[in-house]
Amino acid sequence: MEKVNFAGVEGEVIEKSPHGSYVVVRLSDRITIVGTTNNQFNWQEMPDAASGFESFITYIGVKSTTEATKYLAVVAKVGGYTIKKEGEARKAKRVKDFPFEIKVRGLTPDFVAEVIRCKQK
Repeated sequence: MEKVNFAGVEGEVIEKSPHGSYVVVRLSDRITIVGTTNNQFNWQEMPDAASGFESFITYIGVKSTTEATKYLAVVAKVGGYTIKKEGEARKAKRVKDFPFEIKVRGLTPDFVAEVIRCKQK
C-alpha cells in the first residue's frame, strides 16, 4: 500500500480519484482525510508541506450521534467547522472502522496530527 506523510503522521492511501483530484488517506482507525494538491474544489486552504496537500477535509469516525456531538464541540473550540448537514453523523463512507462519521473542515494539519499522536500513546 502507498503511504503518505501528513504533518509527521504516516498514513495509508486507501483511495485515489481517477483524475488525481484527491487522495483519501487513513491516518488512524478514527481519522481519515481527503487531501488535494490542486484545491480545485475550493476548500479552505490548510496547506501541509509534508504531504503536499493544499487543502484537506477531515472525517472522524463515531459510534453514535451523541459521540458526534461531543467531537463537534471539541472541533468548534479549535476553529474547525461543518457546513450544512455535514456535522450530522452519517453512515461511514471514509472511516471504515466506525459505523458513522462526521465531516469536518478548517482543522490545521498540526491539530489533526496531535490528536492522532495523543490517541496512540
